[in-house]
Amino acid sequence: MTHRIIAELIRSNAFELYGQPKWTFGKNTCNTYEVFAEKVHMPGGSAIPAQLLLELIERDEELTMIFSEWFLKAAILSAAELSEKSNAHVTLSVNLLPQYAGQEHFVDQVVALIEMTGFNPRKLQFELSEAQNLSPRGIENLNKLHDEHGVGLYLANFGKGHANINLLTEAHFDGIELDRSFAAQIPANDQMVRIVCAVQNMADTLNLHVCAKGIETPEQFDFFDQLKVFKGQGYLIGKPMPMNELLEYINLYAVHAE
Repeated sequence: MTHRIIAELIRSNAFELYGQPKWTFGKNTCNTYEVFAEKVHMPGGSAIPAQLLLELIERDEELTMIFSEWFLKAAILSAAELSEKSNAHVTLSVNLLPQYAGQEHFVDQVVALIEMTGFNPRKLQFELSEAQNLSPRGIENLNKLHDEHGVGLYLANFGKGHANINLLTEAHFDGIELDRSFAAQIPANDQMVRIVCAVQNMADTLNLHVCAKGIETPEQFDFFDQLKVFKGQGYLIGKPMPMNELLEYINLYAVHAE
């Protein structure tokens, strides 16, 4: 598929957003969800998985900018609507491509979206994608949003790609998200159990939250619950779902505003 066609699909709102809940261990609640571009509605009525195009977008700087601007605006608008309908304290988690974070006007764009929608910046958190390298300007931008506006920051898919431990010394992260490959080997692989326990101990020392992704079995859920990991995400907890279904899920499990 050509660059021009993908850009046109983005601009025509052909990408459909889904949300996947994040479970808070210990409290047994869900007030946070991650937003995805799940599918693309093609001309003629068919649909394809968005991941097929996202892999192309991540390798093209111009498409990264076009998609990221559209995605962030769509995500915040949908989160503001969901929060209003649910009357819950909902936190939106957005996967962020590092090339976009490194743009000169990135901070201004995010602040403008927050002001336009009235969305609470302390209910917005970025999951920094491992797909691209983060530039020094990107680090500066994210730290400014975090320190001056209260936007949360997580290192996504920790242990994979560009999500390396060195970033923890530079960016002001609130937490790390374990790549799903960690959970996939729990509890059968004793060495992985020790690695995950060590990562949790490191996070405690650095005052970082941990979110475990890829939880698909009760045994995995119990392991991370007993380890006192902060949050969990995976098909056992809830698959990515259309926003109307996510609203029903949040109405069941979220702590609601008074």
